[in-house]
Amino acid sequence: MAKNTGRRETPSGAGSNFLQRWQRFIDWLLRQPLVRLLLRVWNWLWTTIRMLWLCGYAVVAIAIVFFLFFLNDQGHDLLRISAEKLLVAPWNLVFLLGTAALALTVWYTSRLLLGRHFESYQLDLSNAHWRQRWLPRLMGAFVPFSVALGLIGLDSQDQRLKLWLLAALYLALTGLVLWFFMRRRQWQGIPEQELVEHRVSQLQPRDLAPIWIAGGLAFVLLIAFMIWPVGLPQVLGAPAIVMLAMVGVVLIGSMVLTYAFLANGQPAATALALMLAVVFGFWIDNHGIRLADESQSSPRLPPAQRYEQWRRAHPSYTPVATADGDREPVIIVAAAGGGIRAAYWTGINLAAMNAVPGFADNLFAISSVSGGSLGAATYTALRQTLDRDQQAQIGDRVRQVLKRDFLSPVLAGMLFPDLAQRFIPVSIRAADRQRFLELSWENAMRQAVRPAANPFSAAFSALYGGDGGDALPSLLLNTTLVDSGRRAIVSNLDPRGFTDTVDLLQPDLSTRDILLSAAAGASARFTYVSPAGTLVQRVAGPEGSTTEHHLRVVDGGYFENSGAATAMDLIRILRRDQPERFYPILVLIRNDPKASRVCGSKNGDDDLSGDIVSGVGDELLKEVSAPIRALLHARTAQGRLVELSAAREVEASGGAVIELTLAAVLDAARAAAGDDPAALDRLRKRAVEPPLGWSLSKAVRDEMDKVLAARAGGLDEEYAMLEALLAGNASAYVHCAER
Repeated sequence: MAKNTGRRETPSGAGSNFLQRWQRFIDWLLRQPLVRLLLRVWNWLWTTIRMLWLCGYAVVAIAIVFFLFFLNDQGHDLLRISAEKLLVAPWNLVFLLGTAALALTVWYTSRLLLGRHFESYQLDLSNAHWRQRWLPRLMGAFVPFSVALGLIGLDSQDQRLKLWLLAALYLALTGLVLWFFMRRRQWQGIPEQELVEHRVSQLQPRDLAPIWIAGGLAFVLLIAFMIWPVGLPQVLGAPAIVMLAMVGVVLIGSMVLTYAFLANGQPAATALALMLAVVFGFWIDNHGIRLADESQSSPRLPPAQRYEQWRRAHPSYTPVATADGDREPVIIVAAAGGGIRAAYWTGINLAAMNAVPGFADNLFAISSVSGGSLGAATYTALRQTLDRDQQAQIGDRVRQVLKRDFLSPVLAGMLFPDLAQRFIPVSIRAADRQRFLELSWENAMRQAVRPAANPFSAAFSALYGGDGGDALPSLLLNTTLVDSGRRAIVSNLDPRGFTDTVDLLQPDLSTRDILLSAAAGASARFTYVSPAGTLVQRVAGPEGSTTEHHLRVVDGGYFENSGAATAMDLIRILRRDQPERFYPILVLIRNDPKASRVCGSKNGDDDLSGDIVSGVGDELLKEVSAPIRALLHARTAQGRLVELSAAREVEASGGAVIELTLAAVLDAARAAAGDDPAALDRLRKRAVEPPLGWSLSKAVRDEMDKVLAARAGGLDEEYAMLEALLAGNASAYVHCAER
């Protein structure tokens, strides 16, 4: 008799029956029309994605061109520069030829890569004949089409005809390359349906010829750019340089790193190339901060002593009459960062204020960041170089310097010699892209001060070591130490009394002999266009030994982008011992064209308009974009917070704040548009936001000059208050909150 264990027995085969039923359900599901359609769509998408991945270098080049000329403010301004030049100018001719060359390169490399089966990259193209034929064609045609889209998207009343002519030219180029791609087979007598049968399994000389040609051209350009780091790039132009660089990248990446390795049964060598760049990067650093050939030393004084020295050079001033008695006006300028727009706006405002009676005699110091440092250094160098009769020309000279194209040289350095340096295990200082940028500044200054000596090509300390150095305003060029995040300053002042600040001219640092152009460059090293700059600290050890430590600096905006924090440190030090002597006038030069004002604003108490998410992309990609956007916007908000605090502190101590904001350009345009909805809509379309790069079109410069000359958008009130204060009339000052 069987013993009852109380367990329920599973019939043998029940599990297999369940699996069979499940399999039948899957088979039934796969036979459904909708599911079959979805699977076919997915297969089509997945195959297309893998085809694009195989042509990855071409896809990246297309994305860069589309982003630069259709989505990027600096790219838009480059297209305006193209419209300002003659159609037959070298800039436009090389740009057109470079665009055509990149279109052909993208098509050529994609056609070869999609034209055969690789054992190490299995890709089923049995049902992809149309895509094999048309994907390379469309990718190639999209290069000039992206430029045409960018030109069509621009709306400038003064340049409308030229922009449309250029857009038509690039649309015609789009059609021409497509026509060439489609007719080429007929010219060679190859039937349209035969896609790849005429090709052999290995690269042939005719396939290698474009690689040798492009490689030779890239090498010639690399050497030529190192010999002529400023003149040649400015002749070719930034758009053409980008196109020519992409030609080399696509050919080498697609044909050498991808095709050649896959044809030999190996995986693509992109990872190998990146690994070499990373490995070499451990000990190869060609980004040392540039120094003067001869050591220049001039005594640096603490702020209070320097003020006495400077005031002896400017004994004439009108005291400011206050309720507590007469005070000495002391002007401290804080110039915010922002690339070339900051440089130009800072430079032309300093030049405009230079014409205000008493300004030059009471301007004690300029604290600047990034592009603002270039504008401040340009103004100060011109004050030192121009004689008394030429001082009235300082505005024209500032414009002469800062209107130059600084972007083309730095792009030439970045995309040719400095890119090659990543794969060369020997440091080549001449290949440093920052050198190209600083040399372009030096060349621009040389043209403005000729035949006088070029202060940008001399040591920073030499600016204050010669005749007239005592009368110049002190420069405080702010930068940021990479390894600690601390603020560092290049200044003729001894900054030991400043809050947690590193002095880059202290004796144990190599930067004590820094060039003036390199000092402005150290403040304007916004990665990745400019690399982090390397300096050496020599620390004395026992028995006369010396240990070297390498430090790196980047853009001063990483720490604080307004320059107001350093300006306030200086004001506090000056007022510490004699609080009743000084009447501080803090001038905020702000270059964000969309930023709300410091004076007359709600100070952020209840204004959340800037916090509202308005872009579809911001909502869809909020998981990815939110942390990045928060970091970037927090940097901007930190600068604004410092400016607000500085304004309140200066006014609380009985001083004044003058705000010169680039937002006045848009404010003036809005005022001219009035309440007309159509006019406001045209304004939104035509509003030109000055780019953050290193070149400005004439249209953008003219708009900034026009608003400043007319003192529109509220600038008239600010300049009027400055004039009244320097005339001794403190009662004319209107407090920030009341404006």
